[in-house]
Amino acid sequence: MMMMERQIAVLSAFFYFIASCAAYPIIFEAVHNDRTCMDINIPDGDDAHLVFIPLPEDVSSEVEDWFVTEMAELTRPESIQFLKEISRIPGNIANKMKEHKTRSKISLVIEEDGSTPVIKNQVLNYFKPSFSKNIAKAGRGWNENRGNYRICVNARGAGDVRILFDAIKLSEYQDKRNKKHLVKKEHLTPMEIAFEESASLAKTVVDEMFYMEKRESRMKKTADGTNARIRYFSYISIATLLGVTWIQIQYLKGYFKKKKVL
Repeated sequence: MMMMERQIAVLSAFFYFIASCAAYPIIFEAVHNDRTCMDINIPDGDDAHLVFIPLPEDVSSEVEDWFVTEMAELTRPESIQFLKEISRIPGNIANKMKEHKTRSKISLVIEEDGSTPVIKNQVLNYFKPSFSKNIAKAGRGWNENRGNYRICVNARGAGDVRILFDAIKLSEYQDKRNKKHLVKKEHLTPMEIAFEESASLAKTVVDEMFYMEKRESRMKKTADGTNARIRYFSYISIATLLGVTWIQIQYLKGYFKKKKVL
């Protein structure tokens, strides 16, 4: 329970950081036959759209990278895919997706204030984006002073599930849209343009660092698991070899006694 609360707190803090800049989506894992939750907060008078894309736990890094890029396009207001569908899946990605035969029943629940009433309850499908729009207004008895929400994912079936998740605050989206219409290039000095480009590049670097840190942690977990299996296999092989050797010695001793050699 303490580990689950720590995970919720880390994910909540990470959500606040993500909300402050244009970032890569959050990647969190839902253990099969278990309930994984995350708390988010929407400021007073604001609202948000949520986007989810579930992936199998054993999905290849190439497929995951492609869906991470697509998620970035789905949540970028300037993109033509904004809150729509993913682009056409390339052939090599589609072939790797077919390799995953496992199926899990993934249910998404969005609760207000971490309890009832339930704002949304739906089933998610692998590799298919799911949108939850205006979750604040979707709550019963909504008012601008209630902004705590809990997102829970239940995975039942063959294996664990990896969820790509991102949130779009309406205030930030409106600010970007208004800025696009009000501010033009000719109104900015070269220094201001360079500063904005530097800030955008810095955000990209930070996003890459957090994403690679997550990837490195997951790869370390995979490597540790592989090393453990190899170690156990070595123990079993040694035990089998010793057992076969003992059986051969007993057989030869019996054979020589029978022949009266010993």
